[in-house]
Amino acid sequence: MFSLLERFSLNGVSIFTVGTLVGISVGYLIVKIRGKADDKRDEYTYPSTSKNYRMILGVRTDLKMQKGKVAAQCAHAGVAAYVKCLKKAPNALGKWIKYGQAKITVKIDSEEEMLELERGAKKLGILCCIIRDAGHTQVEPDSRTVIAFGPAPRELIDQLTGHLKLY
Repeated sequence: MFSLLERFSLNGVSIFTVGTLVGISVGYLIVKIRGKADDKRDEYTYPSTSKNYRMILGVRTDLKMQKGKVAAQCAHAGVAAYVKCLKKAPNALGKWIKYGQAKITVKIDSEEEMLELERGAKKLGILCCIIRDAGHTQVEPDSRTVIAFGPAPRELIDQLTGHLKLY
C-alpha cells in the first residue's frame, strides 16, 4: 500500500480529499435518483387540504375473537397499512403522522361485508389491506379478520365507513 502511495505521490490529505469528493458525488446521485423515484411512487393522492386524516380498522364480529386476538389482528392491520402507505401514498402518510395518527376501530358483521367495503375503497381510491390469520389459535386458517382503510382524509374515508358502528 505504501509503495502505491509513493508511486502516485499521494499523501493523507489528498486521499481524504478524493474520498470526500467521491462520497459527496455518490450521495448526491443517490438523492437525485431517490427523489425521482419518490415523485413517481405516490399512487394514492387525495385532493384534500384536510388536516383530519384517519385510519379505520374494521373488525369482523362474526368470528367472535377474544379481546387480545382482536388487539393483535388490529396491530397487524395497522402495521400493514402503514407499510403499504409508506410505499404507495407517502404524502398521505406524512399528513396522518403530522396530525395525530387517528385510528378508529369499527364493527364489520361478515366476510361478505368486508369484501364489499374493500371494493368500495378501491372505487373511492382509498388504500386498504385485509389481514388473514394463520389459524393457530381462535379462528380458522386463512380467515379474513381485520381490514385497514387509509390513512386518508376524514371526509373521504367517512363516505365508505361512516355508517359502521364503533368497536
